[in-house]
Amino acid sequence: MTSPVLPLLRDGGPLLAAFEGVRALLEPVFPTSLFRYEHVQPRMSPARWAEIARVAPTIGMSLADWNSNTLSGTDYRGDVSIPVFLVVRQDKPEFLLKGTKTPGVMGMMAVAIFALDSQRIEGLGQVSVKRASNLEAANWIDDRTAIATLNVVVKNVGYSKELARAQLADLSNVDGTWDFAPVTTAQSSGAEK
Repeated sequence: MTSPVLPLLRDGGPLLAAFEGVRALLEPVFPTSLFRYEHVQPRMSPARWAEIARVAPTIGMSLADWNSNTLSGTDYRGDVSIPVFLVVRQDKPEFLLKGTKTPGVMGMMAVAIFALDSQRIEGLGQVSVKRASNLEAANWIDDRTAIATLNVVVKNVGYSKELARAQLADLSNVDGTWDFAPVTTAQSSGAEK
């Protein structure tokens, strides 16, 4: 059996493969025709969260960390943490938990855990849902929105140093995929909105 080809290191390598693998496990139960998918950045402002939560149901995904584990030998291996955010909206706050004709946060949490926990991403590792919570966003979203957070971990993800070395020439030339021109963005505290 051959291992699947991972994305190039410059594109994220095993991190991108883990991220896309988690999304691929979610899409059959949360199809893109009915659920919007968003990339969620660390430390987003409440205003940005409010913007994402305007359209629900939404699945947000991020990359938290890649922690080395004791199984590391000559190649870097560790658990990749991919937070998954399940956003629901209802007309009345009392419908947020169970839902109505649209999903509630309990149903979305249960379905996401079923779709992810103990699954395998071929060539990478086993998926584990370490925690599911409906509490993190409670203080800064409106009372008709709920955001459940799942701490999803893809275990023992690594890469071969031999494959990485083969890509070093490509990393030094960058092959036209990276642009190092300065990027200017307006900084926002989120208080403007």
